[in-house]
Amino acid sequence: MPKPEHRHKNVTRVDHDRSRTHGYKVRIRWAGQNYQQFFGDQTPGDRLGALAAAIEWRDATERQIGKPRTEQPVIGMNSRNKSGMIGVRRGIRAGQDTFIVTWVVAGERRRMAATSFSIRKHGERKARILAIRARQRGEQLRWRAPRLRREPPPPASYQPWLPPV
Repeated sequence: MPKPEHRHKNVTRVDHDRSRTHGYKVRIRWAGQNYQQFFGDQTPGDRLGALAAAIEWRDATERQIGKPRTEQPVIGMNSRNKSGMIGVRRGIRAGQDTFIVTWVVAGERRRMAATSFSIRKHGERKARILAIRARQRGEQLRWRAPRLRREPPPPASYQPWLPPV
């Protein structure tokens, strides 16, 4: 699957030749509700116009529903969460009951850090508290780290302009 040429949160490029569907799809999920809209290339005139319309709709919709505008992921509490803290779960590691903690490593894409706290060693209450503190420390480090902006490489057909010799 080719990498997207743009990096706009909640905006996905759709190119489906068979059905002649080309444009951008915006999907937002907030407070248990889904909001989505499709912006075809032909409606605003071209591909860049469709992208601009999609971003404008996304920003306006997020303001309207009260979702904070950020390029970072905004994760809400899942109804299946039993620990009371995002990224903390009870599980079994190496045959031992533990609280397992995960968080995203600052500045790296899709890489998680993880640790665990033994219930047998610390007791149920203390292991849970240690796990919650570890998650909070990991999140604080992530939010303090500077955001890395990676520019996409130029297309293969790109030729920089050179002055005549």
